[in-house]
Amino acid sequence: MCVIATNVAETSLTIPAVRYVVDSGREKRRFYDPITGVSQFRVSWISQASADQRAGRAGRVQAGDVYRLYSSAVYSDFEKFTPPEILTKPIDQLVLHLKSMNIIKIKPFLSILLDY
Repeated sequence: MCVIATNVAETSLTIPAVRYVVDSGREKRRFYDPITGVSQFRVSWISQASADQRAGRAGRVQAGDVYRLYSSAVYSDFEKFTPPEILTKPIDQLVLHLKSMNIIKIKPFLSILLDY
């Protein structure tokens, strides 16, 4: 079985029959523009951590290979990690999400996160 890598290939899900992963190195990521207040999806490069996760899907239970459709030079230009969504999500959506999780004291909660 061959998987054309998407973000699904980055999960810890193991599909036993996967022997090959074809990784485009691209993902559709949501970006928020604070000036316009609009979020939009854009196709962008993945992070090195995402590329490594995708590669790890092949050969979990049998021999396998990954075929990356980008050079090692492009890989070295990738961010090390994808920025956490909490840093890229509009603040109003973040606050509503936290409220839905019954987190009442939003400001102290966020300040603890920002210390990391």
